[in-house]
Amino acid sequence: MDLQQRLGDWIDAHSRAVSIVWVLFMGIGGSIATASVPLGGSERAADWFAYLLVWGAAICVFWYRTKPLPALMACVAFTVTYWVLDYPGTAEPAMWLLFYAATRHGGDDRQRVWRVVASCLTVIVAIAILGVVVPTEDLPAIAIVGIFIIHGTFAAIGEALYQRSRYVEQLEQRAAALEADMENKAALAAVEERTRIAREMHDIIAHGMSTVVVQAQAAQSVVDTNPTKARDVLETIENIGRTSVDDMRRMLGVLRNEHSDLELEPQPGLGNIEELRKQVEVAGVELELSVTGEHADLPPSVELTGYRIVQEALTNVLRHAGRPVKVVATIDCTGDELAISVTDDGLGAAASMSTAGSGHGLRGMRERVEIYNGTFSSGPTPGGGYGVYATLPLAARVTT
Repeated sequence: MDLQQRLGDWIDAHSRAVSIVWVLFMGIGGSIATASVPLGGSERAADWFAYLLVWGAAICVFWYRTKPLPALMACVAFTVTYWVLDYPGTAEPAMWLLFYAATRHGGDDRQRVWRVVASCLTVIVAIAILGVVVPTEDLPAIAIVGIFIIHGTFAAIGEALYQRSRYVEQLEQRAAALEADMENKAALAAVEERTRIAREMHDIIAHGMSTVVVQAQAAQSVVDTNPTKARDVLETIENIGRTSVDDMRRMLGVLRNEHSDLELEPQPGLGNIEELRKQVEVAGVELELSVTGEHADLPPSVELTGYRIVQEALTNVLRHAGRPVKVVATIDCTGDELAISVTDDGLGAAASMSTAGSGHGLRGMRERVEIYNGTFSSGPTPGGGYGVYATLPLAARVTT
């Protein structure tokens, strides 16, 4: 905070006391000048009315911050009367302060402020001209220029400080608006990040846990009749559980440490689709998978999105389609888009009612697709079963 700001704040906090000090300073100073300045020329000796005019002009200063325009007009009236009656000395210092205060504190209607200031300046200059041209007066012509320059300068200083304060106020408002905008953007970014993390957590864990549930049910059904197969199923459950826990630990480790030096595995892509096939087939789902086109040069983010869509669609099959069920998944990377289709012949209507609008799965897939301005649809298929369809534009393939 600069000196001017600190001084302004102190005056604002003690405005009444400061105004009284100004009144006393102007009144006492003007009275001393009136009493001590010797008579010259046609001047008349000061009487009680002269001191009344001096103190009248001084008292006007009390409102220099609250009502500066009426105070200036009243002060000009007292001072001009003092001049016309040709008393010795002068009451001008009070008028100097009020010319400054009129432009500094006169308000935001600048036309009104300058009409009052210009009118008052015209009156005192006109009276000064009369003091030069009237034969009985001895006012020098240079006094006209001096009066105009002095009072005009005080008004100009007030205007400059007013404009500076307005500029500072606008900067503060702009800074506050920018701060609010940054806070809003930060809040939106936090929401988007929470959504992204929730989506990743769901995609990482939901598929593995759904497979674990199905495998556990299978193990229960054969644990007495076929212990060897049950043991194999339990081993599969262990592997899937360990992988899911490792993925979860890896993600949480990155979230806890912004500067984590963990060596993270690459994000899955379309090259990992075969792993999904193995997991769902172990769970008793027949999967017919077709991958066409060249996906090696796809952006990693698009590959991850395609993988997550297939993964989530297969997870919904494990959860809702029942058994036996057959899934046909096609991934086409030709042309200018990545097209994904996952359909099953299971309990399509039941799957739709269980997931649409209530779970995170379909909503997460739709959000992922919308990021790339793609298309997404899902719902029961005409012949029974359920289908998930998505397309992702490939306008920006990675060139190698």
